[in-house]
Amino acid sequence: KQHSMHTDYEVQGPSQGQGRVAYQRGADLWVLDLASDKTTRLTITLDSDFDQTRERWVEKPMEYMTSAHVSNDGARVALTARGRVFVAPHRQGRLVEVTRTPGVRYRDARFMPDGKTVVALSDQTGEVELWKLPASGVGESEQLTRDGVVLRWKAVPSPDGKFVAIPDKNQRLMLFDCETKTTAEIAKS
Repeated sequence: KQHSMHTDYEVQGPSQGQGRVAYQRGADLWVLDLASDKTTRLTITLDSDFDQTRERWVEKPMEYMTSAHVSNDGARVALTARGRVFVAPHRQGRLVEVTRTPGVRYRDARFMPDGKTVVALSDQTGEVELWKLPASGVGESEQLTRDGVVLRWKAVPSPDGKFVAIPDKNQRLMLFDCETKTTAEIAKS
């Protein structure tokens, strides 16, 4: 009796035990339960032995801090370390982890003048774009720019919060208008 009905790849290396047959089909491993006559593809996850992918605790996190910017009222500081954004109080209060998206790195977080939001550059879309993040860590992030073509260095909000200046690797100074959500080149070197 034929038990498997695969037509794309041949069955290789069958091994029987405990009423089941394990076998290779293409790049996958499959199991046939002889009692129910059902086949199931096994999902296999392998942990890497690469040192750079292993979890490790950072003993001196301040050595990994890439930016620190104080809020307008001086009560908090926006910290960027190891691609993540935190908001820390000046004295008493809680440390807020603003970003929690795995595999996404943030750069140069700064407070907007209202103190309720933080702007940062992020590679979430594959290009370095400007994002607005809630300083409290509660709420959704908002992608502000969608025109990144080269590495952007930082994002500096204007004192009134209407604009954000963004220099990039092509020696251009871009100005993002927070009201119209548009970006314009205002200088080039």
